[in-house]
Amino acid sequence: MVDITRTGIILSGGQSSRLGHDKGLVELEDKPLICWVIDQLNSVTDEIIIVVGSDKMVPRYWNVVPDEVRVIPDCYPEDSPIIGLISGLKEARGEYAAVCACDMPFMDPRILELMFCISYGLNGTYIVKQNGWIESIPSVYHVSNCLEYAEILRKLGEMRIRKVLETFPDTVPIHLNKLEELDPDLNSFIDIDTADNLNDAKLMMKPRN
Repeated sequence: MVDITRTGIILSGGQSSRLGHDKGLVELEDKPLICWVIDQLNSVTDEIIIVVGSDKMVPRYWNVVPDEVRVIPDCYPEDSPIIGLISGLKEARGEYAAVCACDMPFMDPRILELMFCISYGLNGTYIVKQNGWIESIPSVYHVSNCLEYAEILRKLGEMRIRKVLETFPDTVPIHLNKLEELDPDLNSFIDIDTADNLNDAKLMMKPRN
């Protein structure tokens, strides 16, 4: 049996009002966005879990993702990213987990590798912009410690992943400009929220083909 130390969690909560249907299933170059993210995580994790917003969404993802990828629904009824985080951490078998979004097709796996390496012995890492703004995704967490902490925040009514990162002890910020050595244009942080974003992403893909 493979020893699992790293888990990849992809949050794919639901339908995008701007794109018309489940964002993770929107296609870029004839490939669902979720599959681009799976490819990135495959090289730096031992297992991948996709968290979707409801039971009825699960079969839609089963139809497009590799068999070894687990697809689970949110474990609580609240509609909030922290519920996706908790749901993924509950199912994670690794000691640490990288949390990504389903709509970031250009994430450089080297950034995730760096975040994993910095996290060891701590409770996690996250990215901070020059203005001090915390990017809640991608982030890396110690699974059991973060799960316990996120559950406490949920019970207190705090539903922001960012709040976990702001207050969770023994986490380390990585400043965004430090990542330019790995990703000079910071394309890793492009997300697909609109049809225009999708068209721009298609144009970015053309030099690769």
